[in-house]
Amino acid sequence: MKKNIFLSLVLVFTCSVFGQTNEKKAYETETYTKRMSEFRKNPLKTGQIVFMGNSLTQGGKWSEYFPKQKPANRGISGDNTEGMLARLDEIVKAQPEKLFFLGGVNDISQNVPNDTIIKNIRTIIRRTKKESPGTIIYIQSPLPINNSFERYKRLTNKENVIDNLNKKLKKLCKKEKVNFIYIHPAFLIKKQTLDAKYTTDGLHLNKEGYSVWAKELSKYIE
Repeated sequence: MKKNIFLSLVLVFTCSVFGQTNEKKAYETETYTKRMSEFRKNPLKTGQIVFMGNSLTQGGKWSEYFPKQKPANRGISGDNTEGMLARLDEIVKAQPEKLFFLGGVNDISQNVPNDTIIKNIRTIIRRTKKESPGTIIYIQSPLPINNSFERYKRLTNKENVIDNLNKKLKKLCKKEKVNFIYIHPAFLIKKQTLDAKYTTDGLHLNKEGYSVWAKELSKYIE
């Protein structure tokens, strides 16, 4: 009897561990896998300017905006701060001159608490400072959204959450002594609302939106 109970407990434990080991993370999408493969085929050069983030970063034609600097685009559509932390090794090994980081909105859409987002970004900052001490770190504020497009249901009524995250990010950057770029206001048409003329769907930017973003960043790059 005791032997059977012991074997049952071992089986339950094994199944539990197996399930945890094979559990897919929210960021482990087909796009993530494909982009990571592309990154391995086109590794970063030492001392580059690197843009790291989600779909907003991925959609930016940074090398066209800043041709002399030839920045690298390390944005992945759908990525969250956990996914960015998981792929930080490539960044720090390349010892970038500057790192422009933007993340958090996908975490918010997945109902990840702001404190968890801050914890992940803090880890990214500290690891970068430790493993690539010459890198100048710029943390960008998440952009506003426009829910009148009714495209992204998981971001409905999340405007206050984004504002709260920006406040926490500002405090974090001050404490960690890194640069906080508050680009959020440049895209507003009114409080908490992304101007429709800058977006294709209430979240992602169009050409005009990216031009505004590039202009905001030019003072830190050129």
